[in-house]
Amino acid sequence: MNLAARFRRKEEIVGRRIADESFLIPVCGKPVDMNNIFVLNPLADFIWQLLDGERTLEVIISEIVQEFDVTAVQAGADASDFVGQLLQNSLIQETA
Repeated sequence: MNLAARFRRKEEIVGRRIADESFLIPVCGKPVDMNNIFVLNPLADFIWQLLDGERTLEVIISEIVQEFDVTAVQAGADASDFVGQLLQNSLIQETA
C-alpha cells in the first residue's frame, strides 16, 4: 500500500464507544443492519481515529509505533491490513 496515501472516514459511518468496546456503525437513513456493524480492537480503534484525510499512512504507522509496543514493520503490516479491510467494506475513502 502506498505510504503517502491519505484516507478519511466516510461521513455515513459512525464510530461509537460502548462499555470499553469500539464499534463502526453505518447510518444510511434505513434501520441499522446488524451484519454491517464492526467491532474494533484497540489498535483498529486507534487507526480509525487517525483516518482524518490529513495524515499519510506513513504518519499513522509512526504514531502506532509510538503508542504501541511494536516495530515499524509490524505496525505497517497491521495498518495496511486494516486500511485494506476498511476500503474493501467501503468505510473509508482515499483523499487527493
